[in-house]
Amino acid sequence: MCSPSTSNVRFITFVNTSYIEAENMEAIFSILLKIEVGVLVFSWIEFLYLFYLFVFIRAMHFNLTFLFMNYGGQYFCSMLSRCIIVYQQLGNDPNNDLHHLILIANYVRTIGLFIAMYILPIFMIERCLATFLVKNYEKSRKIWVSLMILSIFHPLVFASAIAYIQCWLPVVFHVISFFIVNIIGYIGIHICFSYNIKKHGKFYRTTCFTNVSYGLSERFQLAENIKMCKVLKKVQISIMFFNIGCCSILLMDHFKVEMMIIYWSYVSFNFFCLVYGITVPIILYSALPEWQKETRRLIFMCIRKGHVEEEPKSTFGETMIYNDHAIESNIYFTQFNKATF
Repeated sequence: MCSPSTSNVRFITFVNTSYIEAENMEAIFSILLKIEVGVLVFSWIEFLYLFYLFVFIRAMHFNLTFLFMNYGGQYFCSMLSRCIIVYQQLGNDPNNDLHHLILIANYVRTIGLFIAMYILPIFMIERCLATFLVKNYEKSRKIWVSLMILSIFHPLVFASAIAYIQCWLPVVFHVISFFIVNIIGYIGIHICFSYNIKKHGKFYRTTCFTNVSYGLSERFQLAENIKMCKVLKKVQISIMFFNIGCCSILLMDHFKVEMMIIYWSYVSFNFFCLVYGITVPIILYSALPEWQKETRRLIFMCIRKGHVEEEPKSTFGETMIYNDHAIESNIYFTQFNKATF
């Protein structure tokens, strides 16, 4: 909320520890902060391993990987900012020497949370472009796709976050915009998924084998679109659940609610953010066999058990692109017959 105590600015889940001490709640508040530190440590470990998987194990198209890494980047900044804030709230800054650093940390964390709340449409747009450019999307990285999306996304989100911090717009406006953006992202992914399913089914009709008018790379990309749309739909559920909880807490700043209730809701929100940040990587991991295989390889290597080194199989078709569709189909069905018979 906007108040003189915060220099006429507001931050998401800003907690005034002086009020906590006045209510004799510092002991409980300190225990909760220490529990949060433990969860943050686990979240850091998970984040670092996720970053390793993104960089070294190719499980999706480069643009989608780049967007997810951008998503993880905001969570990294948010966690780092939260660690600084928790350090100060645990009483490690009695002289308030970190005042300016805490202010920056609150700015960074609020902007990071806004990125998380507005994130859904960027994945939807990338999958729509992958569907539109299906014939050659896997042939090249097409990095301009992710750069174009982020060059539009970040300025809009930063502007919205600054407007929230500076109290330029009412909280209700931000809450409504969160809901609208998330609904658009969810509906867009659902439409993209349905379209790819329909097109994929059309390619595999019995009549299509007599007159080949499509390539293997296109079929691979369609299958990849369907696969990643399924993954994104699962991710969307967790993000929307997070946004519902977040928006309900933000609305408390709009109504006259007892301050202690608001502070307890802020504490709940901080844990909610951690659960959300831990859940999304687990959803991604459970949906990507390449990551699971790499994890098993690392575990076997750590416990020094013998295993056969095998690179994760790629589902991408960039190495199977031919100008002649007839040759392409002959190669495909020759390999299929060898594998079957």
